[in-house]
Amino acid sequence: MAHHSITATELTFAVLDPEWRARWLRGEKPSTKSFAPAGTARAMGVQFHREVEALVGWLTARDSLKAAARIDTVDALVDHVWTTSLQDLTDKLFAAGRGEDAAAFTERMRHFCARLIGLRQQTRSFENWQDIFVGAEQDLARVAVPIGDSIVEIRGRVDAIRIHPERHLEVVDYKLSQGARQKADLVQLAIYAHLLPIWRPGCEFSGTLEYYLPAFQEVAVAPDELRDIFTGMVAPVLQEMFGGGQAAPPASAEIAAPKATKTMPAKENGRAATGSDPSTLGRAVTEAFRSFNLAVECADVIEGPQLIRLRLTPGPGVKVSSLANRAADLQVKLGLAEPPLIKAGKGFVILDLPRPDPKPCLLTDALAGPLASALKSTVSFPIGIDVEGHPVVADFADPNTCHALVAGSTGSGKSEWLKAMVASMLLRGSPQQVKIALIDPKILTFSGVGGSPYLWRPVATTLAEALRILRDAVKEMDARYQVLNAAGVVNLGDYIKAGKSDLPFLVLIFDEFADLILAGRDDKKEFEALVARIAGKGRAAGIHLVLATQRPDRAVVTGLIKSNLPLKICLKVANAVNAQIVLDEPGAESLFGKGDLLCDLGRGLVRAQGLFIPQQEFLSALGQK
Repeated sequence: MAHHSITATELTFAVLDPEWRARWLRGEKPSTKSFAPAGTARAMGVQFHREVEALVGWLTARDSLKAAARIDTVDALVDHVWTTSLQDLTDKLFAAGRGEDAAAFTERMRHFCARLIGLRQQTRSFENWQDIFVGAEQDLARVAVPIGDSIVEIRGRVDAIRIHPERHLEVVDYKLSQGARQKADLVQLAIYAHLLPIWRPGCEFSGTLEYYLPAFQEVAVAPDELRDIFTGMVAPVLQEMFGGGQAAPPASAEIAAPKATKTMPAKENGRAATGSDPSTLGRAVTEAFRSFNLAVECADVIEGPQLIRLRLTPGPGVKVSSLANRAADLQVKLGLAEPPLIKAGKGFVILDLPRPDPKPCLLTDALAGPLASALKSTVSFPIGIDVEGHPVVADFADPNTCHALVAGSTGSGKSEWLKAMVASMLLRGSPQQVKIALIDPKILTFSGVGGSPYLWRPVATTLAEALRILRDAVKEMDARYQVLNAAGVVNLGDYIKAGKSDLPFLVLIFDEFADLILAGRDDKKEFEALVARIAGKGRAAGIHLVLATQRPDRAVVTGLIKSNLPLKICLKVANAVNAQIVLDEPGAESLFGKGDLLCDLGRGLVRAQGLFIPQQEFLSALGQK
């Protein structure tokens, strides 16, 4: 049997560059070096990997394990890096006239430290850093891969193998540049994910590309996506190079943008393999957990509009975290499209599964039922319908829910939720009772509403128009305080109860506020200042904010923004980090999309299904033909 050898980097070049592959097959040794365009700042990749390896080595070493476990803030971790090595390095760079490189490198290391602290905070029952890192800068020496009648030994060096709080075992690759290189990064990650189960049989790995640009960006890739990349792109090249096969087809121009999980095909005419009968479903789940050596009993099954909730009683010695850590395995076992959400409840463990026959939740139907009596004021509104079919409502007049932060990625139903929220108030109140201001940078969510009598200002689609609305709202707020003071009342609700009707409630709705935050420093500073001022004084004046975004990362949902918006509503987001930023805990990454949401009303998270209103009914609610 013939034996061959190749590195993971060489194999990546062979997959993506047919000319490189042809030279290899001719017996040459083509270079694997890539050169940045002239003028590109130095990324200092080798030094970054050395610093990271040293830091992770210290965090996980037996002698320093206890001291490292006590580090629980970004500043403390950065201080350790600074005193042990980073200060000496930056001093040398400054002395060499490379101050810009020193600043960029320091920022990269700070973002890396922030990433580690974020993982520490998400790790349930954290004891030490070995709960997160399995290995760092791990050599994969000559992993034997059979190709036809040959054995190919593939050599590689993995930046990190970690235990992710949600994705379990993951292979991590650190990168300091992105752009056109991401396709190669994904191919190399797929190669590592294929080698690791051969190196450590019985394990399955997801993949993560961590970019430090120097700002942190994450690309999470599910195991089946990595398999698809390897099977479709890498395996044919290996066959051509070492198996005597035909020439591999050219690598496709694009790799589909990865996401945390991949939708699996429906089974049994659209039903999950578990079926929808409650007793059958309960048995399937308990048997699945039993196969993982985890004993549970199904105490109750509740059918909601879009999901089925199981209440599980853990057996003796079974921890909630042990059940939650099996979410991805349960997804595979039950044939689900997404990992189920598993969390602690009052006296039981909650496990939510998608309903095979989801029922629509229409706003008009809900208003004809119990929702109508649950909405107490002009500016109360439905968040959704909970798992047991009860309406979940909030009230802008309530200090605990007077301003809202709404997050949800593309396809989550965020824009539809906003429309239903707006319509629920306008269907019950006249233009003399409630006014709205709409900021719609996408020019799609609130199209066709231009002539509505409910509009306080024309729909804003630019940064300048959005800031103008906020400035006008602050002036309006200050003027209203004068009116309320003259009337001897402390808020608009009391003013209305006194028989006055000249001041309507005013709700400002931003369908996407990221552009304002990511604009120039001056615009961001003004936006945050205006939001803080309205959030602090607006409720009494009857002026309320709803800020929505589809990219809830730390650059957008700043501490100042988050602290001033007490009501948090999170639809499906891309990953657990985004969910953590909005709700202070993961979970929203496992939602089903299309209006499925978690909300924080100040009493713990509640899961609900957002309501839907067709476009024509929405326009009618705004007084449009």
